[in-house]
Amino acid sequence: MILTALFAAMTFALTFSVRIPMPSGGYIHLGDAMIYLSACILPFPYAIVSAGIGGALSDLAGGYAVYIIPTLIIKALNASVFTSKEEKILTLRNGLCSIASGAITVAAYYVVDVLMIALSGAADTSFLTEFFSAKNWIASAGASIPGNLIQAAGSAILFVVIGFALDKVHIKQKLPRLLKI
Repeated sequence: MILTALFAAMTFALTFSVRIPMPSGGYIHLGDAMIYLSACILPFPYAIVSAGIGGALSDLAGGYAVYIIPTLIIKALNASVFTSKEEKILTLRNGLCSIASGAITVAAYYVVDVLMIALSGAADTSFLTEFFSAKNWIASAGASIPGNLIQAAGSAILFVVIGFALDKVHIKQKLPRLLKI
């Protein structure tokens, strides 16, 4: 539980404090690197809790409360593709999972942004009309996809660098002894 809270705090810190604002709204951050790392170290249920809480708290503190629920779900999904059962953090599987997790981020926030546009325009027409409007899907693509691609790539690179360093000191083998478990 302590490591879960620690990883949630590190996810929050890297998401909230290292932000690059995007002209279309929102921001690029490196918090997903901590999500990837926590998912390679913590058992599955703890990793998804840590990921969801860390990301959602950053949205709350950063003034993006409308994204709290989507972020909670998306960041939990990001963590769900990794495995902590390997001897090392950096494995071929976890490397490929950083790509899959990035794809989840890009696709899920794209759909969420279309939903937000559809909900805001639903006062004039029906929600379904707005949701299936090609204009809204195109507008959201330009606003959402580039920033999320940059964020996913940056987080994957940081994950590899930190994972490499932690594997060099054999952190996964030392954690049980350090935590006395």
